[in-house]
Amino acid sequence: MSTKPKGSKILNFGIHSPDGGGKPIDFSLQANEISYYEDVTDASVHMTISIIDAFGRFNKLPVRSGNKVFIEIENDGKVLRFDDDTEPLYISNILGYTAAAKREGYTLVLETKTAFNNHITRVFEKYKGKLSSTVSKILKEKLEVPEDRMSIDDTSNDYTFCAGYRRPLHCCAWLATKAMSTGNSDTAGSAGFLFYQTREGYLLRDIDKLFADVIEQKDEAVKYTYKMDKTVKDADKNTYTFSNQPIMGDNHNIMNQLLSGQFKTANHYYNIVDKKPEFKEYTYESSVGKQMTLSAEIENVPKDFKEKYSRMILSPVDYGCLDAKGGIDVNKDSNPHEMYAQASARISSLYSQSITITVPLNIDVTAGMALYMKLPELNKTNTDGPASGFYLVSKICHRFGGEGDATGITLVRDSYIDLS
Repeated sequence: MSTKPKGSKILNFGIHSPDGGGKPIDFSLQANEISYYEDVTDASVHMTISIIDAFGRFNKLPVRSGNKVFIEIENDGKVLRFDDDTEPLYISNILGYTAAAKREGYTLVLETKTAFNNHITRVFEKYKGKLSSTVSKILKEKLEVPEDRMSIDDTSNDYTFCAGYRRPLHCCAWLATKAMSTGNSDTAGSAGFLFYQTREGYLLRDIDKLFADVIEQKDEAVKYTYKMDKTVKDADKNTYTFSNQPIMGDNHNIMNQLLSGQFKTANHYYNIVDKKPEFKEYTYESSVGKQMTLSAEIENVPKDFKEKYSRMILSPVDYGCLDAKGGIDVNKDSNPHEMYAQASARISSLYSQSITITVPLNIDVTAGMALYMKLPELNKTNTDGPASGFYLVSKICHRFGGEGDATGITLVRDSYIDLS
């Protein structure tokens, strides 16, 4: 039988019977390693719990996929909690069951209730109006997500569409790629929002607004700094240090950026409403510093490869859908010719650089946050190097127990800091 995770405390871990009746059975002493995952490209959070049990409750309860789970974990005064007051988890899979003479072991895979409801619900209505309002409406009406479990950034564009029996979360993620920030034009701007789930609920985030807000309040931002000494936290400055070397991933792969048309795109469209062709040119350089907000000051536009198109988009464009009488319900404010190239360039830009770090467990860090990474310049330990700056938390894993508590983070960004 295992003990509770080191450095953290399981306040509650109960598994309900398959029929949902009665009180949940306490499994807190049977939990070994717990891992909790968030990802800005995933509309659901995930949790895995390794169980070592000497009471044979796998078949006595029984423990099966579909069982409701309540869990509450505390670390450093902070709590990760899933229950009826927030959102319960359900077992979606059971992995690696083994039985010995005196104990049995297995791993539970858990998802939120909305992830299950997403598979038994379809969106079939016609929607029109502001895109951000449509996302809120789908979450509320189709998945019964309460208002306090949603954080939706405002979009500038309207969008009329027929949902076509899509699953709700797929529909929201699809709409996020068409969402536009304010101030866009035909040739410059920023489209493409992030739709994902954290422990706080569902978020539709404007990438540009996220970076603009954190840069404006940079003194309050969570900071991590790399030092070759013991890992500590400076509570007064909201700054953490870590002693392990960050793992550098992508570092402006220009071939991939040219393939995605990040810097300059030729967009040829055929308007199926008025049967006319349209052409729109999109340039990344004219967006930066105007409509598009970067994580730092340097936009990394290559001088030798920015003048010619690296991608040509050939696509039909539909400005509306059928109205009640069978005619075309034209939506002139959807601006699809603007959003396609802008969204592709913005997402490609966001993932230009990546860093993976492992730090002491910090439950406060969630997917979609912007963190400031202070990494020293070569041979200058007290100077911010070119890898320093604000990064977006793309993926995160909080690990409780096992070999010790820790937080693994994958960070991405689109720019370097200005060292001048």
